[in-house]
Amino acid sequence: MIPLFKVKKAGVYGSIQDRGRHGYQRFGVPVSGAMDLKSYQLGHYILGNNSNSPSLELFLGGQEFEVLHDHRIVMTGANLEATLDGEPVPNWKSFLVFSGQVLRFARPLDGSIAYLTPEGGFYSEMLLGSASVYPKGLLGTPLKKGMILYGNRAHRGKFQTGLCFSERPEFDQQVEVEVWRSPHEHLFTKDAVETFFTSTYTLKTGDRMGYLLEGPQLEFIKGSDILSEATQFGTIQVPNSGQPIILMADAQTIGGYATIGKIAQADLWKVAQLKRGGEVRFKRR
Repeated sequence: MIPLFKVKKAGVYGSIQDRGRHGYQRFGVPVSGAMDLKSYQLGHYILGNNSNSPSLELFLGGQEFEVLHDHRIVMTGANLEATLDGEPVPNWKSFLVFSGQVLRFARPLDGSIAYLTPEGGFYSEMLLGSASVYPKGLLGTPLKKGMILYGNRAHRGKFQTGLCFSERPEFDQQVEVEVWRSPHEHLFTKDAVETFFTSTYTLKTGDRMGYLLEGPQLEFIKGSDILSEATQFGTIQVPNSGQPIILMADAQTIGGYATIGKIAQADLWKVAQLKRGGEVRFKRR
């Protein structure tokens, strides 16, 4: 374990995440984990890390770090205009940082979530089998000023590695995602179901718990309330307002609103990377 970074500015939001905390949903503990699992995994692939090593997930920029130890790192996911001592650094390609340098993140040029990954991954306490931070459950702590981030080991790689352009995901702000149909469709009017699958919805606001959409109102035959049942990352709830909510990685494990579908696992990263004002269309799977 070696000290890698000191947090000088916490920015909009940042937290350590891995593949998530599995097996505890029956106790009310969300899986959590990386919102954009694709970008997270590619970072570890580039560096040759264990596929479940912790990374630092950064929302929307504003973070600033002092480098405490020479190391090899990679940035994947959204382009947050990262600079090292004022000079731009690449995404999707490893590079070296040296003690005393300052790594800054400005604002998202594409997407909304970036992953900072060191060779060997970050060191973080394992709680219920995962390093993923979940503040509402008092599991770990989000980024805060003065925090020291540790790496698992000193870097060993002698060469810089990266991902070819054809393999890098593109973070469009108009996306179409596949949806598994819900057993609650009978609670909606037929016109509402058709509207959902033929309309464009806009991301109004959101965080790691859920993304609130805005678009054509979906009408119920009687109402949205149901007996609470299990939910998961990608479940699309519709409260009585008629505006869909996509449950994200830190969402509650059960819910009492009718659902209209579940986004296919392979498309979750596309939704996660939407910025406010981004648009999404839903396609029956």
